[in-house]
Amino acid sequence: MSRSLFLFLGNYKRLLGGASLLTLLGAGGVTARAQTADTNWTMVNGDYAGTRYVALDQINRKNVGQLKEAFTCPLNETTGFQSSPVVAGNRLFVTTGTGTFAFDAATGSPLWKRTYDAQPNALSLNIGVPHRGLAYADGTVYRTTNNGHVLAYNASDGNLVWDRLVGDASKGEYMTMAPLVWHGRVLVATAGSDIAAIGRVIGLEQKTGKSVWSFDIVPTTGPGSETWSPAPTHHRAGGGVYAAMSLDPKTGILYTPTGNPGPDFDGDYRPGDNLYTCSVVMLDAQSGALRGYRQFVKHDIHDWDIAAAPALFTSKAGRAMVAVAGKSGYLWGVSRDLKTPLFTTPITTIENADAPLTPEGTHFAPGTNGGVNWNGPAYSPQTNAIYVPSIDMAFTVKKSGENMEYAPGKPFWGAADFGKADDTMKGYLTAVDADTGKMVWRYNADLPLVAAVTPTSGGLVFTGDQRGNLLAFDAKTGRVLLKTPTGNAVGGGVTVYSVNGREYVAVAAGLKSELWKSESGPAKVVVFALPASPRAAGAVKSRALSAAGTAAGRSH
Repeated sequence: MSRSLFLFLGNYKRLLGGASLLTLLGAGGVTARAQTADTNWTMVNGDYAGTRYVALDQINRKNVGQLKEAFTCPLNETTGFQSSPVVAGNRLFVTTGTGTFAFDAATGSPLWKRTYDAQPNALSLNIGVPHRGLAYADGTVYRTTNNGHVLAYNASDGNLVWDRLVGDASKGEYMTMAPLVWHGRVLVATAGSDIAAIGRVIGLEQKTGKSVWSFDIVPTTGPGSETWSPAPTHHRAGGGVYAAMSLDPKTGILYTPTGNPGPDFDGDYRPGDNLYTCSVVMLDAQSGALRGYRQFVKHDIHDWDIAAAPALFTSKAGRAMVAVAGKSGYLWGVSRDLKTPLFTTPITTIENADAPLTPEGTHFAPGTNGGVNWNGPAYSPQTNAIYVPSIDMAFTVKKSGENMEYAPGKPFWGAADFGKADDTMKGYLTAVDADTGKMVWRYNADLPLVAAVTPTSGGLVFTGDQRGNLLAFDAKTGRVLLKTPTGNAVGGGVTVYSVNGREYVAVAAGLKSELWKSESGPAKVVVFALPASPRAAGAVKSRALSAAGTAAGRSH
């Protein structure tokens, strides 16, 4: 395309309110109603605020039942796939534990793939860790690795821009979370709460990866340090960050969900509230300075992390709020400064929440899986509802003196293991009114729901289940409008985006997990859309052949 034609089309698009050229010329029957500007999804939760809401309504309550599989992006890895697809321009990016993939977002044609060398001496690799996504910004994709690296790849060709080691395996640190990129900072954090590490939030320079600041979730001095045992023989650990963070662009404040204290189950070893574990911590994204916090589980002895990103929004009543869901089984609504509680709503079975652990075994729910794990609350301004996936599993854990040796990289639990799960397990998708905290509707699933939840302006809520189905609900009533197979258990993201005026729903399918007792074939991203007209389908086929020819000449 010539530069003058490119500029003309860009100006014409802006003059017409962002409508795509395909929409202006007529999509030949692709859409049931006008489609607005192409919509990217450049971070795992869709936006900085983590609401996962997308203003697309080409797919809506009336036609969602017509969704068909448009194409599949195979990853050829059998894994516990918990990542979330990211879309920028006409490219779809996704990650596994060691792979980073790029596909054409309108055809599924492979563009490039890169793998990194997982160092065999990284202590974290011994326990097997998942990976939960990447971020796109300014022509670059950023991801973390389970041996403590942060990698930046050129989004066009997959060439490595920079590689920084920020997690210290000798201290038990590893990384599973998806970065955020904001105002020249790449914001990441380390995990390792269960293997004697202290979680750290780190701000990197976007262009070079150089570390600018670091914040320890568990303080050894200063405010919060008094909430731990002062005994020098009682080592401090915990507070790892496992999924994603959220950010308020108006204030530049980063909202960080933090993990359990260590040892996980021996509270006698660490008297006190154990700040800043099981909390949401507010940090200045530019400097790393502490701006506030709220601890949702004090002195945790059940492994009840705040594992998922909080959602930031202004409710229908005008409240600037934060929605937080934790492994303890509650959804909390709090003020944006985290100081004022607004409501506390149980979203799964809760039993023996305050029961101390005993050598004989304590039965409690939610178990050590949660609650709500790596995918958390979503919010729709259209319905003023918060939508939360949850897990209904009880565990019995026996407190013991086992795994109490403080050795970074080794289990630091105060128990032989994470307990025995009940034979029965199920899950829920719960809609909660954002101003009252009252339940609006609930969907009962026969297995835990761990996939991401995505509301749209089409009046829909999308998620996936461990039976391998993509599910679409009426956002107001909870009525199931679509239940269609992907072929694999779904534990990752459900991303809704548009390219060339056509709306797509991309599902990360392939959760193979002994923990969840889920079977799966090789991981893949399955992409759904409304049926295209013959004219539009021909254009897509032409682009697919062109992209395939280009990709064939590249090294994968």
